[in-house]
Amino acid sequence: MLSIPIFLASVLALVSVVYGAPTSLDDHPDVSSYGIVPISWDLPIKADDPNGATVTVTGTIQEAIVKMEASYPGWNATFQARVPPPSTDAASLISAAAAEDPESYNCKVKWDEAGQLSILWGVEYLRTLTGTAKNGPGPGNCGRVSCSWNSAIWWCNDNDQDKELQWSQIADGAAFLNRECARDSQYVKGQAFYKENWNVIVRRDSC
Repeated sequence: MLSIPIFLASVLALVSVVYGAPTSLDDHPDVSSYGIVPISWDLPIKADDPNGATVTVTGTIQEAIVKMEASYPGWNATFQARVPPPSTDAASLISAAAAEDPESYNCKVKWDEAGQLSILWGVEYLRTLTGTAKNGPGPGNCGRVSCSWNSAIWWCNDNDQDKELQWSQIADGAAFLNRECARDSQYVKGQAFYKENWNVIVRRDSC
């Protein structure tokens, strides 16, 4: 497992979307049954040259980083040298600008709990991304954007057309659930619903 504080700003672009998952995952605790298409990312071959040649890798953000390090040894270390360790305080992980509160949220979902600290690390990963997250038409079109130590962040599009968000919006949703739904400051699960028909999920997953 690669160490966490990895600087990804200005180099990541989402180039494919995920289709086919149900809107609420309550009745489907086994995410592997959804037929999920992995997200793909364009990453620079030289970590210190974000405008140089790129290569496409698939998976969650963590999986993409692991693949880059395996193919280009030292790639991860170059990024780590450029950014200080992130804060793990839940409140501080809400965007500096006023974060949008969900219209509703549910902490009593059926699936298993994620590790709260692992979700916080996932939030920090998403905060480093520039550009936008794109998801195809729903309802119930969900993609897993982060997963580490069996703790995942998903976002779902319930609109009947493509939806595009800032990565910070997804991070805010996960940070909100981590703050409002955490149990004993160790475990968390939940789903937060937003007014423009999209939602964020944190839950245990296999990774």
